[in-house]
Amino acid sequence: MGRIAEVSIQQVIAACDIVDVISTYFPLKRAGTSFKANCPFHNEKSPSFHVTPSRGTYHCFGCGEGGNAIGFVMKYEGLPFVDTVRKLASKYGITLIEEAGTPEQEAAAGIRVKLLALHREIAQWFHQLLLKSPLAAEARAYLKARGLTSGTARNWTIGYAPADLGYYQDWARERHFSTDIMLESGIFAPRDENNPGRGLYARFRHRIMFPIRNDHGDTIAFSGRVLRAEDSPAKYVNSSTTAIFNKSEVFFGLDKSKRAIHKAEKAIICEGQIDMLMAYEAGIQNIIAPLGTAFTPQHARLLKRHTDQVVLCYDSDNAGYNAAAKAFTLLCAEGIFVRVAALPPGEDPDSLIRREGVEALRERLDTARDFFDFQIDLRASRLDLSDTRERMKVLRELAENLAKLKDRPVLDAALTRCASRLNIGPDELRKMVQAHLASQKKYAGRADERRTSHDAGPGPSFENESPDPEPAHPGIKFLLQLALTDPAARRWLAHGADRSAWSTLTGGEFLERVLAAPIDPAVPASITAWLNTLTPAESSALTGLLHQSSPVSDGLTSARQAVASLRITAVTAQIDLLQNKLRTTNPNLDTVLSLTTQLMTLKKELNVLQAKLREVPDQG
Repeated sequence: MGRIAEVSIQQVIAACDIVDVISTYFPLKRAGTSFKANCPFHNEKSPSFHVTPSRGTYHCFGCGEGGNAIGFVMKYEGLPFVDTVRKLASKYGITLIEEAGTPEQEAAAGIRVKLLALHREIAQWFHQLLLKSPLAAEARAYLKARGLTSGTARNWTIGYAPADLGYYQDWARERHFSTDIMLESGIFAPRDENNPGRGLYARFRHRIMFPIRNDHGDTIAFSGRVLRAEDSPAKYVNSSTTAIFNKSEVFFGLDKSKRAIHKAEKAIICEGQIDMLMAYEAGIQNIIAPLGTAFTPQHARLLKRHTDQVVLCYDSDNAGYNAAAKAFTLLCAEGIFVRVAALPPGEDPDSLIRREGVEALRERLDTARDFFDFQIDLRASRLDLSDTRERMKVLRELAENLAKLKDRPVLDAALTRCASRLNIGPDELRKMVQAHLASQKKYAGRADERRTSHDAGPGPSFENESPDPEPAHPGIKFLLQLALTDPAARRWLAHGADRSAWSTLTGGEFLERVLAAPIDPAVPASITAWLNTLTPAESSALTGLLHQSSPVSDGLTSARQAVASLRITAVTAQIDLLQNKLRTTNPNLDTVLSLTTQLMTLKKELNVLQAKLREVPDQG
């Protein structure tokens, strides 16, 4: 379970159809020999994200992101390299060859594999208990009363967790899962952390079990719903954080809903697992639910990969409003447009479907209001807006939320609409927004001052950060492009060119690395494989060059011309430096003779270089 062999990585890259891979996340439109789309990594209104199938690469001319299929999946899904290679290998039916890693890597990989196997098998055990065991009679009755059919239970592998620890222990022994891995998974927990002798307990007892899956369908955790309110104050209990699960980074049902979200170009977010799956089973399939009411920045970033529009479908009470307001703040920071579907008091999606049918819920979703309209309507229903104090309270709250909008046209439209509804001049409301922004900036400045003057201790370390490479000299960028795209130019640059032409220029060292790399411009897969060895910034820089159309017809001639120009630049700089020394340092006679000799040699070289450059046809 260590390092994946390089030959396997090359095999995966060669097998990947980058258009096929990226199209599973969002649609691409053909543009000549390439494809394009709006970039998923930054906000834009016109497409600057380009995919070139002949090279197996993508590049965004807006934000600079770029790479191959492996790099795209890593960034889009937030997966580690090894997990990404495994996912793509599984997609294309490739058996990976693995090499031994360090003991620590082997141990971590082994735990992940065991946890995935444990969750896969125990999910089936819970499911079979629900379908067949007398222990689950109450659970089956509950689900039936909620309108969940056996077909729905099978579609979602819903299960039942027994109340008695002994059933778990018998199952684990029969399947040869150790107590340690059961503890690691969070299925078991110690009764007393400080006294192991007190034994264990099962975290999920007499609960309906909903498997939580990652984007590619692996069960990684559970959400257990209590059957009787008196059994526990917690309606839902989620698995604890493990090596394969973090609840702040997962949506319930996204593995099933993501295609519908892409098709509808929006996601519907509800609060509970049963709400989500009942709506899904009724035909509203672009719906998901966070695990509990907590909405996190990670959730917002995850959603941004799939859509730029969200409809919040929360309960119509104070808790629902507060949850919607928090979600709005986080989604707005990612440039996601937010609407709110107001449900009737006391209703949730599940109860509304059962009482009035799915069309009643669909109508609410289709007529969902902009977040600011929702906010005004809710406040108007609970406050007397003719009262100056209460009206100013609502205006300040609106101004605070309006200040979170980053897109100026969107802000202007929202300002105008809110001002009209509250019978206030748009300029007056704009001033309140600007005052809020100013106060935030002032507060942030004071916070920075406090952090700076707090103590004389060491500041934060950035040693492990990977800074963006310094922008390369334009001539170096041109040679980099030729080295990646033209076989003849690459061979000459690697074996025939005067390397001193670029040795002192920014990007020269990077060009040396590219020339030394085991790549062949005639074999695009060799380039995309090598890109995986670079930092994200380096990979993006090179894919940007790959996606630029070649400005020349004869790469070898152009390479010779560019190197000659760079060498002329270098020699001219040396001449200027020596002449400056002669003028300003008042050297002795020996130094003057030495500097003069060097100058004569450099000027002769400069004349030769300029003559050769004039002989080279202009490829401009």
